[in-house]
Amino acid sequence: MNPVAPDLAGQQLTLNMRLPSYANWENYDFSCSPGTLPALQKIAQQPAPEVVFLQGAKGTGKSHLLQATAQVAIDEGWQVGYLSAAELLTMGPEAGAEMLAGFDQFQLLCIDDIESLCQTKTWCEALFHLYNANQHLGHRLLLSSADTAHSMTCALPDLKSRLQLALMMPLHALDEARQCQQLIHRARQLGLVMSAEVAQYICLHSQRNMGAVMAVLQTLDTASWQAKRKLTIPFVKQTMQW
Repeated sequence: MNPVAPDLAGQQLTLNMRLPSYANWENYDFSCSPGTLPALQKIAQQPAPEVVFLQGAKGTGKSHLLQATAQVAIDEGWQVGYLSAAELLTMGPEAGAEMLAGFDQFQLLCIDDIESLCQTKTWCEALFHLYNANQHLGHRLLLSSADTAHSMTCALPDLKSRLQLALMMPLHALDEARQCQQLIHRARQLGLVMSAEVAQYICLHSQRNMGAVMAVLQTLDTASWQAKRKLTIPFVKQTMQW
């Protein structure tokens, strides 16, 4: 893996990924998570030491919000790093922990699914030193996890105590009506016409989270373009084999 060189202002450091264009605050429904947007605006735009911890189940949009906030901070001219725990884990704890040592220079560092790293002591020690260095330099951390800082399994108690000091922002799943609204909105951005009936059909037959619903939309977008077909319930049923 070849991370982007971490010495250029206004760039993101990632492992084999780039921030998707659709990942922005406007494409997220904050109605079920009040207070989250102001916290993200502050950490993306204001140069003050801060740690924000987004907690939510799969499909609540944690990755979307980390990527969206990273993009805003990049647009503001900050040095920004975005890391996915899943990608880091493929490196192994020793190599990955060594690489993390230089990440304290980022004015905003986003780490997705941090609970996956906290189960191994080597990762925990690297994160503990990174956390301390980041805050000592007056920088910012934006973390996400399926577990709360209090309930997560963490191999290093000192790291867990640090994470518990973060501003905790719980994310909640949208109900079916709001999922349908978001689906229609995103389809429109892709140039697709989707009726309320088709959106409801997709939401009823998908896993009940926005990540799964948007994955279905991505499949349908490709299939619709290739077949030159409109989004109808029969076409959706055929494409998704429901």
